[in-house]
Amino acid sequence: MSAKVSILMGICNCEKTLGPALDSIISQTYENWELIMCDDGSVDRTYELAMEYAVKDKRMTVIRNPENLGLAGTLNRCLGHAEGEYIMRHDGDDLMAHDKIEKQLRVVEDNKCDICGTGAFVFDDSGIWGLRMPDSEPEKKCMAKEIPVIHATVMMRKRILISVNGYSDNRFTRQRLEDYDLWIKFFEKGYIFHNIREPLYYYRVDKHSYKRRKRKFRLSEFRIRLDACKRLDLPFWMRILALKPLVLLFLPYPIVQKLNLKRLEKALHSSNYRVSGVQT
Repeated sequence: MSAKVSILMGICNCEKTLGPALDSIISQTYENWELIMCDDGSVDRTYELAMEYAVKDKRMTVIRNPENLGLAGTLNRCLGHAEGEYIMRHDGDDLMAHDKIEKQLRVVEDNKCDICGTGAFVFDDSGIWGLRMPDSEPEKKCMAKEIPVIHATVMMRKRILISVNGYSDNRFTRQRLEDYDLWIKFFEKGYIFHNIREPLYYYRVDKHSYKRRKRKFRLSEFRIRLDACKRLDLPFWMRILALKPLVLLFLPYPIVQKLNLKRLEKALHSSNYRVSGVQT
């Protein structure tokens, strides 16, 4: 394997977590990568820290938005600078296992898929507390109720991202639903998804994150799931599954929070994966 991998990272006010995130990329067993970071209006030292790393490692490029564009617009700017044959995602507050790039590239280059995700440990400042493990071979029908891959874990062929004109930038995607829309576009093109059933990513989520999912987000999530059912020509009855965000909207927050925590904690405790400390 010798292909260049371009890692796209939108950064905004993440100075406390950016260093460990970048260190986890630098420590990869696969070395032919480039990282394009785009600062989206940080008011802390995020931009300065990114520049300090870029000065030391020429594989890193830092650009800056003239105004806050949101994640979709920011990732499109990163894509415009990408030179690699493959595109990866990574967030400025997460970590990747030391062999993540190597393992994903092997799967994609073996022509097993066009989009490759992985499982992810869920962690916060207290350590690992949960596990997300998507299906190995997700199909388009999943879009009625869940996502096929975890966005931040993804590696994909650059040509397929270009073929759908990158990330859509509209009122839905600006609400952190840019991945839903992208997966719909990929399924419309017949591209193949695959997930490595191994947690190669460390996804930072505090245990109160569901509290921040406001009414507007839930309504938009419902609408984009309903749109997926229509655009992907899913059976009419599957639109019932798209109602999940509305159900969650009307449930009391403590119940939603408890269900979410229980699901992720149960997945971790029932797995056979060795859990060690993470450098946060």
